[in-house]
Amino acid sequence: MQEGNETGDAGIRHPADAGRTVHALDARGTVRDWLISPAWGRPADDLDKYLATEGDPWGERGRWQLTNGPDVTPLKEELHRHRPLRREPVTTPPLEGGPVRCTGPDGTEHTGTWRRVHTPADGLVDWSEFCFTPEYRTALAACVLEVDQAEWRTLRLAATGPVLLFVNGELAGESGTVTYMEPAEQSVRVWLPSGTSTVVVATWQVAFRECRHVVRLRVHGLPVRVVVPSKGACEHTSAVAERILDAVGVPRWGTTSGEVTITGPKGAALRVDGAGRTRRVRLTAGRATVRLDGDHGDHGDAADPERHDTSAADAEKDERGTGSASMLSTGTTVLRIAMDDDRCPVYREFPVAVLPSSYRAAPEGPRAERRAEFLRHAARTEGTAGELARALGDPSYQVTASGLARALWMIDNRADCADFEAVGLLHLWHRIPADRWEAGLRARVRAAILGFKFWIDQPGLDAMCYFTENHQLVWHTAELLWGSALADSAFANTGWTGARHAAHARSMAVAWMRRKLAGGFSEFDSNAYLAIDLLALVTLVEYAEDEEVVQLAAGVADRVLFSLAANSWRGIHGCAHGRSYVSTLRSSRLEETAPIMWVCFGTGALNEAVLPAAAVATAVRYRMPDAIRHTAHHLPERWWGRQSYRGEYRPTHDLLARPYASDLTVYKTPDAMLSCVGDYRPGLPGLQEHIWGATLGPETQVYVTHAPNASTSPSARPNAWAGNRLLPRARQHEGTVLALYRIPGDDAMGYAHAWFPVAEFDEWLQYGVWTVGRKGDGYVALATEDGALLADAGPEARQELRPRGPGTAWVCTVGRRALHGELGDFARALGTPRFGPDRVGFRTLEGTELALSWDGPFTVDGRPADLAEDGTVAPVPQLDNPCARLEFTDATLTIAPSAPAGAAPHVIDLQWGRKVTGTEDA
Repeated sequence: MQEGNETGDAGIRHPADAGRTVHALDARGTVRDWLISPAWGRPADDLDKYLATEGDPWGERGRWQLTNGPDVTPLKEELHRHRPLRREPVTTPPLEGGPVRCTGPDGTEHTGTWRRVHTPADGLVDWSEFCFTPEYRTALAACVLEVDQAEWRTLRLAATGPVLLFVNGELAGESGTVTYMEPAEQSVRVWLPSGTSTVVVATWQVAFRECRHVVRLRVHGLPVRVVVPSKGACEHTSAVAERILDAVGVPRWGTTSGEVTITGPKGAALRVDGAGRTRRVRLTAGRATVRLDGDHGDHGDAADPERHDTSAADAEKDERGTGSASMLSTGTTVLRIAMDDDRCPVYREFPVAVLPSSYRAAPEGPRAERRAEFLRHAARTEGTAGELARALGDPSYQVTASGLARALWMIDNRADCADFEAVGLLHLWHRIPADRWEAGLRARVRAAILGFKFWIDQPGLDAMCYFTENHQLVWHTAELLWGSALADSAFANTGWTGARHAAHARSMAVAWMRRKLAGGFSEFDSNAYLAIDLLALVTLVEYAEDEEVVQLAAGVADRVLFSLAANSWRGIHGCAHGRSYVSTLRSSRLEETAPIMWVCFGTGALNEAVLPAAAVATAVRYRMPDAIRHTAHHLPERWWGRQSYRGEYRPTHDLLARPYASDLTVYKTPDAMLSCVGDYRPGLPGLQEHIWGATLGPETQVYVTHAPNASTSPSARPNAWAGNRLLPRARQHEGTVLALYRIPGDDAMGYAHAWFPVAEFDEWLQYGVWTVGRKGDGYVALATEDGALLADAGPEARQELRPRGPGTAWVCTVGRRALHGELGDFARALGTPRFGPDRVGFRTLEGTELALSWDGPFTVDGRPADLAEDGTVAPVPQLDNPCARLEFTDATLTIAPSAPAGAAPHVIDLQWGRKVTGTEDA
């Protein structure tokens, strides 16, 4: 696997006086400290040997498999059989900072540098990455195990892809198994001689979009020491450093000021690397402050800036990012913190984010100025939305090739999310006259579009996503409208005319819109993907020539915006979500829906996901009905809302064939919001669903998840904070949620945990089993059996609550100063919930008795909440809130905000949408 100088024996030995750090296994016997190589990637350019590039995309050799998911694992295993890992041992001792070489499965010689990692609590060495085009990936991990007495041990190796396990240069174990998200484990019995034994793990993956590329090693039997060779390191000094670093924390994940506070042992001298700089600080009084932007001095005993250039590879990766529609990349910076001592190479990593400062909880100024504010913001961004905003704001501006480089790269390379960019280019194509484009650029765009692929049934092997709800309509929109714009042209990929492409897409777009107009979304209230849905819908209203398409698109767009208005609070899309990401659950300023709310409601935030909001802000034909804006501003003393969606997945569009359903509840007051999706597939595996949560501010959000791993990467689905390994059973009554979690005995992490960022509260306390917080005049209280401990160190210091007890039952309730007095009064009045195996009960502050068990009914004052007055199962309304009521049998939806928010009622036909007259609210 690696070439170098021969060692002269089968093992790789390290003299006792050589530089090294020494580490213990964790309580489960997990190796937490490694040297790892880069993840070397090569284009997957041989897929046509295994899949049909043309014709029917389905079946055993169908190209549908390239959209990632559990169904793709047989294909990945076949690809590995044809491009297996090379069974060549590492022959040069791994050394931190030393060279590493690897011959890839295709014979390519890869080189790099060994770097140290300390895994998070899940013990996973993680090379996961979202790959926009298919690629093969190889990576190595190495450590040294040390024992005083020779003895047998069992090594338990877990990975999501094929692996080879080398011990002292000999192949000791291998696997060709591929899994989607959770690693598969194998056991290997090995003889460890007295002294040190080098362990090297070679890993393989093939990436189609999100790539979960991880490995973990556990040692069963008596503990061993883990040695990491490192020139100049002192194991004794490093051991002290590790104990110091394990007490360091960053108590605020997000910052709007650029300042980050670091806490830890008093007087510790630390070196902080991140954002292209090295800073040296002392934890005076147990804390120090650093700035991420480098514009001001760091606060500590010293600051020693040392700038580093961004690598060409990083710059290229930035250029090939997701564009301006998606927030998969959120600008998170990883701070690497170490002792300021060259003998101590150990470190810990802390992800932090500089958050957008522009946030509004209430509208300010006229609506036209809010749109202008957004367009000025968008004009400072890169990509199609930035070009559109600049061109519309400056009549002399010409659309630039550099501004479209990312979009055209994605389309030319058929990179995932290229469909978003194709829609973005439509706005430029139609809005900006041909004489205001750089010479040749419009022809360049036309050529890219004529060579593009617009749906899974068209030729070409790629990993673009066609099978999620939001992507479907974006694809149909791009194909319909580009086909119409270039109706007489031949599209090279299919040989079809543009008119044929438009006809191909029209039927699918109409079917999609009719289904969503009548039944709602499977990705219910996603704070990522409602924005993408709206991008496509508004684009259809603006440029489609077919009146039926325009009416349907306007009707569904109204429903999307009404859902956003009804299920948000003070510019925060804080309800339960069908799909969400960690960053948006930690700060609403990063929600893709936030800029849309800024434009439409005057609330929300301005962030980098500008393309959907730009489509709305620059629309000529689509105007949001006034009744929807009034709904967003309607915040009575008590808001109780229900939203129920029902539909059927389609195998050729969703890769699933079953019904979907969600029953969302929302409770709002002027001071807080609480939301839950009730009885959503409890006990089944989860993905990215946000089941329930309380909201008191853009960063003051509280919720609980059953963590499957310690990752926060969008390529881990679910992960530590977005989604659940097993979905809970949760129900809401007014301002209280009861939630039950089932944690299997062999669970990878073994707990549910809560996000409760105390630094974001104005006041907080713990009282009995409760953790209670105040933001403004709003209160939230969270309880679990035996209470919970607040983390005091690590990346989630003073943000994560771990249960003292089983953590399988939780109660969350919200309150107000106006009703419940001061925070201490509120806490003392709560009482103690009744916890038991698979059950929880609670008497609310209003005196209502609530009870939830895993298998029994959810009861309110002893009566099942799902029964009608006559004792039968109550019908579920599709919508029921202060601004609208809709039964599943109704033909129209009427939105009619009540006084004092009053506005003219707005009616949507659930079969045909609504006419676009141009007289709606501007």
